[in-house]
Amino acid sequence: MQFGVSSYSFQPLLRRQEITLEGVFEQIAASGGTHMELATLTIGQGLETMMEYELYEDAETRRRLEAAAANSGIPLSGFCIPASFIDEDPGTRRAQIDRAKRYVDLCADMGVRFLRTDVVPWALRPDSYAQVEAIFPVITEACVELAEHAAARDVVTSIENHGFLMNSSERCRRLVQAVDSPNFRMTLDVGNFLCVDEDPLMATRNCLDITSFVHVKDFLLRKRYPGPGWLETLGGRHIVGTVFGFGDVETREIVRAVLGSGYDGYVSLEFEGNEPTLMGCDTGLANVIRIFGEVKAELAA
Repeated sequence: MQFGVSSYSFQPLLRRQEITLEGVFEQIAASGGTHMELATLTIGQGLETMMEYELYEDAETRRRLEAAAANSGIPLSGFCIPASFIDEDPGTRRAQIDRAKRYVDLCADMGVRFLRTDVVPWALRPDSYAQVEAIFPVITEACVELAEHAAARDVVTSIENHGFLMNSSERCRRLVQAVDSPNFRMTLDVGNFLCVDEDPLMATRNCLDITSFVHVKDFLLRKRYPGPGWLETLGGRHIVGTVFGFGDVETREIVRAVLGSGYDGYVSLEFEGNEPTLMGCDTGLANVIRIFGEVKAELAA
């Protein structure tokens, strides 16, 4: 098992230029991590749309990433990119698929084996089951093409249970099974199921057999609106991120499920709470490593 942190966790500091890319690698190393997962939007300063910054066009940043990984001893484990494969304009949709394939190539060229892509915009909330059924074949077709390209480059692509439409254990399982390729799996985020009001522990158990990468995070959950800064779930509850181990997610039982499944790959902390960023990342990663260690010992006893 390899424990690390997503660059997404450092986004507030990166956007305010209070930490450098090199500093992120150093911080993860100092906290006991062994890898960094790169969310490409966290390194495009001040950019707001998915198409405004592309890492494959930024040779200088790629050189910095590779040098920082070598100097810190913290390798890049995976890339996360936003994407949407459902645009009604054929040219735009084709551009999105080709863009994702370019990131597959970038992974292969940089020695990174895992690529997570969204397949619809994060904020898109389903209007009806009919809407989901209508776009599902369109998404599947794009993911099949992406997986075929990934197979040629020895890269594993994945969908994440992310946002509000292509979320839930059932939809993620359905897509992975429809694509039917070892090069298309699932990035399992143990907390994101709350966005669609699914129990994180039950959903995690339901998806571990299709998982290629694990994100760990924690949330506070409230049935009534607590005030500004809380995200409303699909069912009308409210969540906000917090330090891993501090919130309402059954973190220890989820870790038990992950270990019990035999998963032995990368685990990335995603901190998105209101606590100070460095405290959230350092304490959260320490809790991840501690809880995994304690549960592993319990299972071995």
